[in-house]
Amino acid sequence: MFQVSSKKGFTLVELLVSIGIFIVIFVVMMGTLVFGIRIQRRLLIEQQAVDELSYAIEYMSRALRLAIREDGSFNCLSNGYSYQNPGGNVSKIRFINHLQGDDCQEFFLENNVLRHRKGIGASEQIFDLTSPGLTVTDTKFSLLGETSGDGLQPRASIILRISYPEGPSLINVETTVSQRRLDVD
Repeated sequence: MFQVSSKKGFTLVELLVSIGIFIVIFVVMMGTLVFGIRIQRRLLIEQQAVDELSYAIEYMSRALRLAIREDGSFNCLSNGYSYQNPGGNVSKIRFINHLQGDDCQEFFLENNVLRHRKGIGASEQIFDLTSPGLTVTDTKFSLLGETSGDGLQPRASIILRISYPEGPSLINVETTVSQRRLDVD
C-alpha cells in the first residue's frame, strides 16, 4: 500500500507564482501612490496660485473702488480724471486712493510680478502683490468713464494672464471694478 506523507508545504512553483503575484500587486499600488502624490502636489500649487491671485485682485479692487477724482489739488492725474493709464500704458493704472489718505498710487506689472506703488513722488514705496512663483505674463487695465462729465460711472477692468509651475500653461482672469462715488457734476 501507498503511504501518504503527513508533511505539508508549498512547492517551488507555487512559491514563485505567489511571489510574482505579490510583486505585480505591489508595483500597481506604488504606481497609484506616486500618481496620487503628484496630483496632490499639483492641486496644492494650483490652490496656492488661486489664493495669491484672489488676494491680489481683491486688494486692487478695493483700492480702485474707493478711488477719487483728481480736482487739481493732488497733482496725481489729469484734472477731472478718476483713473489713468500713465503714458497711455494699459499695463499700469494710476489713481488717488481715498482709502489710504488720498495717496497717489499705481498698480503695474514689472518682471512678471504684479506690483503696487504708493506715494508716487517724494515718498515712493513699491510692494509686490504676487510672488515670483506666480508668473503674471500680461496685465491690462481697461478704463471706462474715467473723466468727469462723460456721463459714465468710472470703472476699470483688470485683465491678468497668469502661469504657474506644473499648472496649465495660461490662466486668464478678468474683473471689472466700479468706483463707489457717483460721478455726478
